[in-house]
Amino acid sequence: MANYFISLKIQLLIQYVYDYNFPPKEQIIDYLADKDLEVSSRTLDRYFARIRADFGIEISYNSLKKGYFIDEEKSVKVASFFKFLEIIQVADIFSNSLKDSNKILEYVSFDDSTNFKGIENLKDILLAIKQEKEIDFIHENYEKNSKKKYTITPLILKEYLNRWYVVGAINEGNEIRTFGIDRISKIEITNLSTKKRENYTEKLEKFKHTVGLTYWEGDPVNVSLLVDELHVKYMRSLPLHQSQVILPKNKDNKHQVNFYIYPNYEFMTQILKIGAEVEVLSPKHLRDEIISMLKASLKNYN
Repeated sequence: MANYFISLKIQLLIQYVYDYNFPPKEQIIDYLADKDLEVSSRTLDRYFARIRADFGIEISYNSLKKGYFIDEEKSVKVASFFKFLEIIQVADIFSNSLKDSNKILEYVSFDDSTNFKGIENLKDILLAIKQEKEIDFIHENYEKNSKKKYTITPLILKEYLNRWYVVGAINEGNEIRTFGIDRISKIEITNLSTKKRENYTEKLEKFKHTVGLTYWEGDPVNVSLLVDELHVKYMRSLPLHQSQVILPKNKDNKHQVNFYIYPNYEFMTQILKIGAEVEVLSPKHLRDEIISMLKASLKNYN
């Protein structure tokens, strides 16, 4: 419980500094006190140092604004940190609840993920990334109904639609590929890799402009959708991508929603999920592709 309590304090501290415009130290202390989390000025300084050292989040003081802010240029992705911490917090909550009652799972409904495999591989992959080592594994290709052995240098773990994937550099050439960990077996950490992570920075940066797993060479593009007011409410609470910008509604009660992304297959499936409440405005090639997919789908009902 102690670990959960400290993590909660750190989460609330970072969230408060992130949400409010340059709060002074006294305001932060008062906020935590309202949450029954008493801290002194000296303790708060220690938390700032700990957050920097443990999580790579730089909380700095702005002398002009006379308050604190998260320096995102010097920090890891803040959204990713909260996602990671959320996983830990939820696990702690369930763990403590199960100790109190073996009926807790009767009160919770999960997605149907009982057949998900490979979660046990996350630890080995993370360890290999940290130690800059290669991993060997067997990967099953569902489409080709085949299995093949790979040796890669793992670079990042990526989550998409409650599934985990490892992105790694293939030994031959300079290519990076993505593998679903549910299709990985017989994983083994092997040699120290000769491939340097910094050599793949440009390729990994492309994932920042990607919904899902696939991208292509070149730059991302500006995408504009026209979305009904009702669905925009959902998009505000769960953005399709971090670049999402929602403009004020027009006279028809619709919003233009802009993105700067690679308009890949995964993004197109998200558009199709919205159904009649969305229209692709630009670029033209994406609009044409969505029209083609809708026409192909309609043929199944003729």
